[in-house]
Amino acid sequence: MKFVGLIPARGGSKGIPDKNIRLLCGKPLIAYTIEAALASKILDRVIVSTDSPQIAKIAIKYGAEAPFLRPSEIATDDTPDRPVMEHLIHWLQQNDNYCFDYLTYLRPTTPLKTSILIDEALKKIVKNPSYSGLRSVTKAEGVHHPYWMYKIDSGQLQPFIDTIDVSNYYQRQLLPHCYRINGVVDIVNVNSVLSNEKYLYGKKVTYYEIEEHFSIDIDTTFDLLLCEFILKNSL
Repeated sequence: MKFVGLIPARGGSKGIPDKNIRLLCGKPLIAYTIEAALASKILDRVIVSTDSPQIAKIAIKYGAEAPFLRPSEIATDDTPDRPVMEHLIHWLQQNDNYCFDYLTYLRPTTPLKTSILIDEALKKIVKNPSYSGLRSVTKAEGVHHPYWMYKIDSGQLQPFIDTIDVSNYYQRQLLPHCYRINGVVDIVNVNSVLSNEKYLYGKKVTYYEIEEHFSIDIDTTFDLLLCEFILKNSL
């Protein structure tokens, strides 16, 4: 089987300008994901999909492939993941005569991922070929648990989930296990991407649990500063 790592990195960013190449401890943000992917013992190729010549240049500098510039129509704020994946699959088929089995989606905004995390996730789905996809998750606990979430209704706080009695979960230990998608390492069978299946990762999706420490997603300046603190202090 063949495995391709796809790093999506469009040029525009509203929250943090030029976020994907913003310096983090002196190195472009995208470089952390590129280095982790290149250190994988399983990935056959690591490709950056971007609409930005500047990002492509930086990606190549750090060892990734950037063989094309992504068309502008699939490089907008609201472009979903599937067209980006489909574009890569078709481009490789048409230009390199290259087909592969699993696409590993590695977002550059989660820079604390490691090659070990990537390979462990890949090993899990390879050992369980009946699964169409795998998504990395982090346990949601305490104030981040959905049972402790609220909405505002007519100026009043109301439980976000109407069907539960919040008073039954007054301690963290009483909360049922719950997991959030963290976007660190997502893997999907190429056939699932190209199918007409409503759900991108298919109907049978497994998981790979990642500790909170590794799942920081850079979306705001605060996230960037927090990640920089962790890296500088080797936490």
